[in-house]
Amino acid sequence: MAKTAVASRRIVLLLVVTSLALMTIDVRGFGPIDSARSTALSVTAPFRSFVGRVVSPVGDTWNGAVHYNDLQLENDRLRAEVARLEGELARLPDVEADLEALMAATDLEFAAGLSQVTARVVSDRRTGIERIVEINRGSVAGIRAGMPVVVGNGLAGFVAQVIDDDRSVIRLITDSRASVGVVGVDTGQTGVASGDGSNSELPLDPLLRIENLTEGERFETTALSLRYPPDIPVGVLVKRADDAAVYLQPFVDFERLGFVTVLLTEDQS
Repeated sequence: MAKTAVASRRIVLLLVVTSLALMTIDVRGFGPIDSARSTALSVTAPFRSFVGRVVSPVGDTWNGAVHYNDLQLENDRLRAEVARLEGELARLPDVEADLEALMAATDLEFAAGLSQVTARVVSDRRTGIERIVEINRGSVAGIRAGMPVVVGNGLAGFVAQVIDDDRSVIRLITDSRASVGVVGVDTGQTGVASGDGSNSELPLDPLLRIENLTEGERFETTALSLRYPPDIPVGVLVKRADDAAVYLQPFVDFERLGFVTVLLTEDQS
C-alpha cells in the first residue's frame, strides 16, 4: 500500500515536470508537441492556480517593498499639502478681517489730495489712561512726529514718536494727553474734544453754551487746528440727562484698529 502511494506521488511529480518542460518549448506548428502542450496545460491547471495564489502576494509584496520609499514620499507630500490647505482655510476669517480693516483704513474721501502712508498696527501699548499703539512704518516712509493718523471712519490720532526706519508710535485721540479742535457740521459751534483714557467717549469743552448743542450732531476737525487738517470726521455729540457735560462718541472703532493711514502733512506742530 505504501509502495502504491509512493509510486503515485512519483507519477504526479513526473507529470508536472514533463508538463512544465513542454510549456517552455517554443516550437510552433508541430502537431504532437502542440497537443502535448495543451494536455500539459490542462493537467497542471490546478497546480498553476495554486502556485499563482502563492506567488501573487509575494510579487505584490516585492513591488511594494521596491516602491515603498516613493509611495511614502508621495504620501508625505500629499499630507503636507492637505495640512497647508486646511491651514489656509482656517486663516480665511483672519484674512478677510485684515482685508476689511485695510479697506477701511484707505477709503479716505476726506483726505483726497493728501500724501498718505498706510501701516499695520503691530503692537498695542494701551495701559491705564495711556492710549498708544505701534505701527510698522517709520522715517523711511516719510513719517514724522506730529502727523495726523486716520482711518476711513475719521480721526484716530497722531504720530507721537518715530522710533526708527520702520516703526512709529501713534497716540490715539482717546489718550488723556490728546486733544483736538472740532466744529459742528450743522450748527458751526466749535469746541475742544479731549481724551480721558477710555476708548468710548471724548469729553467736549464747547466754546458756547451747551444748550445750543444738538444731540447727534457730527463734529469734524476745524480749519484752526494746527495739528490736523480740516474736515476730518471726529465723532457725534452725546448728551446725558444726568450729566451737565457733553461728549463726542468717536467714529473710529479703536478696539478693531488693524490698519491706519498717516497723512504726510507739512505742518507737524
